[in-house]
This record gives sequence, structure tokens and C-alpha cells, in this order.
Amino acid sequence: MIGTFLAWASATPWALRLARWGAIALAILLFLLALRRSGERAGRMAERIEAMEKANEIQRWMLRLGALAIVGSLLGGCATGGSEPRLRPVCPPVVEYSEEVQARVADELGLLPGGSMIVEMLSDYAVMREQARSCTSDDRSPVAPP
Repeated sequence: MIGTFLAWASATPWALRLARWGAIALAILLFLLALRRSGERAGRMAERIEAMEKANEIQRWMLRLGALAIVGSLLGGCATGGSEPRLRPVCPPVVEYSEEVQARVADELGLLPGGSMIVEMLSDYAVMREQARSCTSDDRSPVAPP
């Protein structure tokens, strides 16, 4: 059946022309498809190149920052002075009370009712005085606040 069809198609001139034009159309179609496919490959390749360029740029910046950090730490090691600031601590002065004043305060505390807030506050004041004494006993001279 196929053989008879091919014999008939090769015998008629218009079937031969139709076959030629069909072959040309098929060749053009295949050429365009191949061209499209190669264009897609080129586009993907361009995207890959752009991604690689971005990655390389990031790596360059990382190397520059790493070199800067290394140079900064090396230069910091060349410092001649200490890294701690030289500040004088501010020690509040401790007021010394006479024995008469202390006896009077003790008498007045005895007159206060039990659970008075003033007693708690004086306890806090005693802690602060001890802290001020320890500050000045570290061979530091007391500095009056400005």
C-alpha cells in the first residue's frame, strides 16, 4: 500500500513539487528550532557568567576586608601604650562624726517606732560609708565631686 502511494506521488508533477516544498518547509522549521535552542543555551551561559562574576566580586571584597582586619590587628599590636584608660577613680569623702554627735543620733534612733524606714535608710548609709572608706584605703586620694 505504501509502495503504491510512493509510486503514484513520484509520477505526478504536482506531488513532486509539494514534496519539495514540504521538505524545504521542514528544513526551515528544524533550522529555526535549532536556532532557538542555541539562543537559549547562550542565554543560560550568560546568566551563569553573570552569577560567577557576582560571586567573584563578593570573594574579592571578602579578601579585601580580611586583609584590612589583619593589617589593623597587626598595627594594633604595635601600640606602645596600654589599652586601658588612665582615669582616676572618684572617691567620695567620708565625713567623720564626733562621739557626741554619734551618741545623740543613737538616742534619737531609740525614740523612733519599731520598723521605721529611717532605720533602714541609715543601714544603707552605713554600707555606702564602708564602700567610700574602702575606695580611699586603696591608696587613692578622695576627690570631691565638682
